Amino acid sequence: MPNSSPASRSPRTAWVAALAAAALLGLTSPAGHATAPEEAIETGVSYYLIATNHGNRGVTFEVNNNNDWALLTNDANSNGTAVVLESKGSGYTVRSESSNWPGYDTWCSVDKGIKLGKADGCATAWKIVSGEDGFKLEDQSSRTVAHKTSGKAWLGPATAIYSGHAYTSFKLVKVA
Repeated sequence: MPNSSPASRSPRTAWVAALAAAALLGLTSPAGHATAPEEAIETGVSYYLIATNHGNRGVTFEVNNNNDWALLTNDANSNGTAVVLESKGSGYTVRSESSNWPGYDTWCSVDKGIKLGKADGCATAWKIVSGEDGFKLEDQSSRTVAHKTSGKAWLGPATAIYSGHAYTSFKLVKVA
């Protein structure tokens, strides 16, 4: 197993991580402070997952067709529902701290969107991909989380962006 300590990283990897951290720390947040992706994530800790490219709207959930589905809040600069990230393979699961059905609280990437499912059932391992204005979440099929840009901003996996949709850039804000 390769050593993954900070000392064993290449200078380029360290530079990219530092650049991403500096970019994220410069962002403003509705509440609390932003953290750099991946290296600063504390598993088991509550965060708000905020969309930096859609009015600093937090993630939340809503019932549709007898399931809870992830979406962005209706109001700009709103934190939404706190989430907890847990390590899974080379990524993280995202668990909502509340839901309408007990035990159905973990983000599951399906063709229709991001459904809240059981952790022991469909729990997507999300890869964190650094970007200019935060980071993106990518599922195991290399689909990136996107949102609708008008009306309800439902979240869903996408391999391409069509009219009325955009890839979602996020930042984490630790719950105070």
